[in-house]
Formats: sequence, C-alpha cells, structure tokens
Amino acid sequence: MSVESQPYDGAATGVLAKPSWRLIPQIDRDPTLVAGVQEAHGRVLLCCGVGLLAVLFWQIGIDFSAAGLALACAYAGRYRRVLIFLATSLLLWRSGFLVDRTFLARLAIDEGVADRIDQTLVSSAMAVVTFALFSGLLAMQGSGAIVLRRPTLGLLIAFLALVVVTQASFTAGTPRVLLWSFLMTFQPYLWFLTYGLVDAAKERAPVWQHLGVFHPFWGATLTPFGKGLSYLRRFEAKTSEELAVTQLKGVKLAAWVLILAIGKICFGELVHGQLRLPMFDDNLLQYLAGHPQPRLVGWASVVVFFVDDLLSMTVFGGVIVATARLAGFRLLRNTYRPLQSATLAEFWNRYYFYYKELLVDHFFYPTFVRCFRGHRRLRMFFATFAAACIGNLLFHFIRDIHFVGEMGLWRAVVGEQSHAFYTFVLAVSVGLSQMRRVPQPAPRGWLRGRLLPCLWVSGFFCVIHIFDAPLDREHSLWQRAEFLFYLLGVTT
Repeated sequence: MSVESQPYDGAATGVLAKPSWRLIPQIDRDPTLVAGVQEAHGRVLLCCGVGLLAVLFWQIGIDFSAAGLALACAYAGRYRRVLIFLATSLLLWRSGFLVDRTFLARLAIDEGVADRIDQTLVSSAMAVVTFALFSGLLAMQGSGAIVLRRPTLGLLIAFLALVVVTQASFTAGTPRVLLWSFLMTFQPYLWFLTYGLVDAAKERAPVWQHLGVFHPFWGATLTPFGKGLSYLRRFEAKTSEELAVTQLKGVKLAAWVLILAIGKICFGELVHGQLRLPMFDDNLLQYLAGHPQPRLVGWASVVVFFVDDLLSMTVFGGVIVATARLAGFRLLRNTYRPLQSATLAEFWNRYYFYYKELLVDHFFYPTFVRCFRGHRRLRMFFATFAAACIGNLLFHFIRDIHFVGEMGLWRAVVGEQSHAFYTFVLAVSVGLSQMRRVPQPAPRGWLRGRLLPCLWVSGFFCVIHIFDAPLDREHSLWQRAEFLFYLLGVTT
C-alpha cells in the first residue's frame, strides 16, 4: 500500500513555473509573496486574509476559527509547542473532552442510578483519570513493559476486554455507568495514544508534548490528522521561509476548500431541492417499507451519495489540513484528486489519506513484517487484507461502541454484518488491485487512460457504498443486498 499518494513540493525555488491560468493562483511559489510574508507587514496582511476566509467559512456554516490559534502558534517561535498544548487543551475543555454525555445520561437512567450520580463530577473525574493514565503509559514507554512492546495490540485487547466486562451482570448499576464513563472518555484518544506510544519508544519527548497533539486544535476525528510527534516534526517549518511557504499553502488550500464547500451546497440544492431527488438513506427506507422509487431514481441517489461523500470528505479534511499548515506544519492533503485514480488501490490511497495511514501503520506493516515472508505476493495481499478488512472493521466497531451499551454486545456485533461484508469486498478488491499493479508502458489516451478507469473505480465504490458503515444497526446485510438487486433488476 502506497504511503504517500500525493506530490510534496519543496520550498519556493525563486523561479516561477510556466505561467498558466489557475482558479487558485500558486501564491506559495511567488518569491515576492514568500519574502513579504516573512516581514511584519506581510504577516499582518496574511492574518487579515485568514480572517476574511474565516468569516466566509462562517457564512456557510463551517468553523475556521482555529486558524487564529494556528497563526499564534506559528509565530510563537520556541514557545510553539507550549501554545499548541494550551490551544488543544482549551478546545478539548470547551468540547467536554469529546465525551458522549448524552449516551452516558441515557445509560444512567436505564441503570436506575441517574439520581445518585453527578454526571458532571463523574465526567471531570474520568477526564483526570484518563489523562493521568495516558501520561503514565507514555512515561513508562521504553521501560521494557510487555504490554507496551506492541501498543496497538495491547490497547485494543484492553479496550475490548473492558467492553465485554460492561456486559457482565455483576457490573449492573453504578459500576457499569462508571466503566462506560471511562471507556467513552478513553475512546476518542485511543489511536492518538497508539501513535504516542510508538513515538515515545523511538525518541524521548516531554509527555505534555505528546498530549498536545491528542486531538490537536487544528482538528481530527478518531483518526489523527498528522499522526504523532515524529510525523509532525518531519513536516514542521524550520525556517522563516519554510513557514511562509507552508502558510501560503494553507491559505491556498483554504480558498480551494471554500470554493468546493460552496459548490457542495449548490450541488445539494440542485439535486435535492430543485430536482427533488431523495437522499440515499430515504431511498433505501422507502424500498424497505415497500414503496420503492424507480430504478433510475435509485441509481441517481447512489451516484449523488458518492459525489456528496467525496465533496464532504474533501472539505472536511481540507479545513483541518489548511489550519495545520497555518500553524507551520505542511501536512499532506487528506483527499487528493480521487477521481484521477486508475485503480482501486490508488483510490484507497487518495480518498482518506490519514485513515489509510492509520490502517497501514497499525495493521498493514505489523502483518507485513511477520507473515508469509517467503511469499511476496501473498504477503502483500494478506497485509492489505489485515488493514482494509480487519483493521477497518475494528476501527468502526470502536467508533460506534455506544451501540454495545444501547443494544448489547451480541446485537451490536450482528449489526456490523453489512459493514463486515463491505470491508471484506473492499480488502479483497484492493488486495487484488495491489497485486495486479504494473507499470504502464505508455499513455493510452484520455478515453482509455483517464475516463474508463475513472468510471470503473467510481462505479465500484458507488456500489459498495450501499453496504458501508451504516450509522444504525437495524438494517441487515440482506436488506441492503435486496436493494442492490432491485437496482440491478434482479428478482429475489
């Protein structure tokens, strides 16, 4: 699996490329602008431009306010790490440390202890306990403790074991609520901790620096954008010129994302407002209720769902990466021209870069270095399967772990059947695509070289999206398969 699927430009060379019209000018390659942003007046103008972008984003419902914190961190010099830690801590505190308090409140009611537990006090105590545990594990890394030698495996086993314990009868009542409070406080940071432990084993750094990038202020999901400290150091601006280029790249990316975000809004208004095309989920529900839409409408909803998902992922990841670049970290883009992909493996690399990297780092490489060393092609396929199927499935099961508390362990596991099928098909397809990949002898023209591969790859992902990670656990694999058979005109 390719680790970096997008070009990485060096610093400004001092010579502009051949002039060509671009929607977003290449301001990061203009020597005058690069030099100007290194001066006080240039930085003031840059801050004004970023402020204008933040206002425009706010007008369309996107929060870009963290860009102000990013600029402060960028110009903090040797205090940059301290400000990153403070900015991250501030935003985590404001967001309640990303704990799903609604779920915990419902759980306390179901367990009959809502009147005996102060949710605010419990949440605060669990945040202190959880981050103290993180600090202890990071400080212990390198001590030779067995559980820390393979941090990903150890953390996954420990987390899932505690989930199983919540289902035991002896935890009913207050113990179950407290245990779930710990799990829901731990869950948002699990993958950040795995990266932190791996980094701490390689090089020593103060614990607070690791914690400063646990859900860094520039944004993330359960997937770390920027991985851990070692990865961020690799992409951190070291000189004033590198910082200027990196920040101009951030402005350029933010402007491009703003255009895409407006385009997404217009696209949604056109297809769902003017053309009244139903959402994919609504289309599926109508079919299951016995009132199917015409097949053409069904296929249109599937395609629109795919396009909207691509735009959403590009906008969402672009805002995060643009903010990180303004802080001085020239991170690679999260979604980079996925429709230019000629193979399924290439699309997998381009669609959600940092999630793909997480699966590669924690599932692909450990499997690749340990299994089938004497069989190169089988080794590649099995490692890809471990990442795209097993790792993918585990990640989403942990992401949606609240279903275990709401439905019970067995029903939550059974509810994963649709996504399990999706990950299996994806892993096999990407694995075969990896094995078949060979250098192209020569350009084959726009039709055979660009359009047909794009249609094949997009069509494949449109279809398997029908089974992808549903947010509910009520609709079975067979129900989604029936919907697909209906679209294909196959009677069941």
